[in-house]
Amino acid sequence: MPGTKRIAVIGAGVMGPGIAISFSRHGFPVALADIDPAALERAETSIHSMACLFNSSPAADKDGGKDIAAGISLTTSIEEATTKADFILEAVKEELSVKSRVFAELEKVCPPHAILASNSSTLSIDSIAEKVSHKERTILTHFVNPPEVMPVVEVARGSATSNKTYADTVNLIKLIGKNAIICDKVVPGYLVNSFNMAIMAAALDFLGNGVATLEEIDFAFTRGLGPRLSIMGPFKTMDLIGLDLIWQAVLSFDPNAHSDPRAARLRELVQAGHFGMKTGRGFYDYGGRSRDEVMQEIDRQLLEIVTNRPAGTKGGTHTHGIQ
Repeated sequence: MPGTKRIAVIGAGVMGPGIAISFSRHGFPVALADIDPAALERAETSIHSMACLFNSSPAADKDGGKDIAAGISLTTSIEEATTKADFILEAVKEELSVKSRVFAELEKVCPPHAILASNSSTLSIDSIAEKVSHKERTILTHFVNPPEVMPVVEVARGSATSNKTYADTVNLIKLIGKNAIICDKVVPGYLVNSFNMAIMAAALDFLGNGVATLEEIDFAFTRGLGPRLSIMGPFKTMDLIGLDLIWQAVLSFDPNAHSDPRAARLRELVQAGHFGMKTGRGFYDYGGRSRDEVMQEIDRQLLEIVTNRPAGTKGGTHTHGIQ
């Protein structure tokens, strides 16, 4: 984001400290604000812990040996944090009334050029910014937990978000080493959390119906699906399996899928004879490569992941304390 020099993060709860670290690692001075002094004390401990982790990891080379924690100032004053900020990110509790009030307060004290972003995972930026006069500078930027590590940020424009606000925000996300996932339509949970909820619902269903133990269910996901999901999304996975087979499976679950608009793209591809990797085209176009050629590259990536990754144990990994 051209001209961005200072960042303000409002809310020092679960996400705030990690978001602050994400900016500080890339040279941006960050003010982390919270009206609760106890929250700031906990945040300070978390920030130093995360800084130590990065300083002792291979990522330390990218940080140039700088003191990441020193680039973050803590304050109970929203006005102090935002007076000179160029990009302000709200990360308070996930309640519309709270977020809306915070946004209205931010507009009163922040510079007129500052972008007002929300880290909401379920609410629309239009709802959050309802009381803001200059809605053109509002946008949603949802960092994925844990934000200090995860490499993506979901971005959703509001109905009044300006092209400049959008472009500057996406560029800023790139400057802190993350990829922007652009959401063209707002749905509760956006993309990442919607996937999460679907996965957790399936896991609870398996457990509740006695299909397997929770350890076996977790292990099936991390070892059976995890390696492949780390290099292939659902559409490329469907191309791998074969869209003709996927279509048969869809029909077995829903005989009315022929008229279901959600299955329109899949139905069109199957009718056109584009079954995925085995025909050279499906959801993706494989550029004339044979299935064997495509699979050789996939196998190479999977072999590297499976070979270099710790085997883990059922119910978890060799590490502990992961939440």
